[in-house]
Amino acid sequence: MTETHRLSIALLVIGLYVIWVAVLYLKQKKRNTYSVKGEETLIVYASQTGTAEKVARARAAALAQQEQTSVISMASLKLNALTDVSKVIFVVSTYGEGEPPDAGRNFSKALKKASSNHSNYLSHLSFEVVGLGDKQYAAFCQFAVTLFDSIVALGGRALSPLTTLDSGKGEHLSLLRALPEDTEHPTHAFTLNKRTQLNTPDEVSNTTSPALYGLSLHMDSNENVAKQDAHEQWEAGDVLEVLITQHAESAMVSRSYTIASVPQERDMKLVVRQVVKDDGQLGLGSGLLTQNLSLSESVRGYIRKNTSAIITNTQCPLILIAAGSGIAGVRAQLAKRALLENAGLVWIFFGERQPSQDDVLDKTLSPFHHSDCIYKKSVIFSRQEGGGYVQQRLIEQCEEVKSFLGEHGQVYVCGHFEGMGQGVDKALQTILGTAGYQALREQSRYHRDLY
Repeated sequence: MTETHRLSIALLVIGLYVIWVAVLYLKQKKRNTYSVKGEETLIVYASQTGTAEKVARARAAALAQQEQTSVISMASLKLNALTDVSKVIFVVSTYGEGEPPDAGRNFSKALKKASSNHSNYLSHLSFEVVGLGDKQYAAFCQFAVTLFDSIVALGGRALSPLTTLDSGKGEHLSLLRALPEDTEHPTHAFTLNKRTQLNTPDEVSNTTSPALYGLSLHMDSNENVAKQDAHEQWEAGDVLEVLITQHAESAMVSRSYTIASVPQERDMKLVVRQVVKDDGQLGLGSGLLTQNLSLSESVRGYIRKNTSAIITNTQCPLILIAAGSGIAGVRAQLAKRALLENAGLVWIFFGERQPSQDDVLDKTLSPFHHSDCIYKKSVIFSRQEGGGYVQQRLIEQCEEVKSFLGEHGQVYVCGHFEGMGQGVDKALQTILGTAGYQALREQSRYHRDLY
């Protein structure tokens, strides 16, 4: 074979590879973009914890007899798609200090850019906006306010004034009670197979951290068909919505728990912090799962997709950050990579309270705690002398963190938004700088599973 032949073959292989990559890109782009139909009432939700999605689906159910509706995530909606639809109902939550949820970032940015031109781009559009928020925050429903004003600036016609609901006080619950069984989220029976307290009391100091439990659940044997379907749709990053009946009100409510395992493990694992109220009563969901539900008893629930927390690239460097029960999401992401060959490296940051009681990282990550894909584990305890929080540990190792992420690394954060989530966000801005932080967000390399 001559050198010319070798060169020709090499160019052919490269050309075929480029075509293959282009095809994959176009397929992915098509999957992530929604095309609308003019006769539909489009119901768009932007949700961080799933509440806005539930309200959106309840609204669709209420309109089903009068109108043809379609419910989609704002993450799947391009602004130019609204030129082909005449009516849209937006149901959106507000994240942080007035920000859109992660699923709404790109749409919000496009809308802001378009509305700055003060054109009549959406003059054909009739719309409503329902905002969900918590009045404890100064920027109550700010994203809903911004969304409403931006669409008006583009010529949109509001069918009703902006609706804002304080979900912290349950003002949205009356909308959910009318929601029929969701065929897109079929429920299943999950039987408690095992429950283990991960942390232990410190008998020396006579102090006790809130109990942290690891649970293992499986589906009843008479639901084999449903079990297979559920496993097919479940990915690291997804959430189990546990349905609980409130006997006093005869109403069904749900509690969300990030799944701590991957389908290959068969059992669904959760990590649950036991919530103890001021009056000594246990939280509705955590009390059920950590104490009141007996072994071999079942709860009903469904698996909710959490697209903003699903990481498809398993070769890039990945930083996993969590505190307390947020370790559930970290475990699932680690397991996903640990079961692959030649997966990208993972750096884990974990924060808890006291080392004498809460040194639970390896126990929770087991059997993946010694996986070859683990680059490093950085643990910090807030109540240890000289301790602190995960955001401080990130700052302490800022140069190494920046180098580890490079241009393609991703970040996943799981746990409470207040405190840990906010602190980590500020730390990443400091470490990466404005341009690096914006690139992380805009390239969908920043995954926040916060509540």
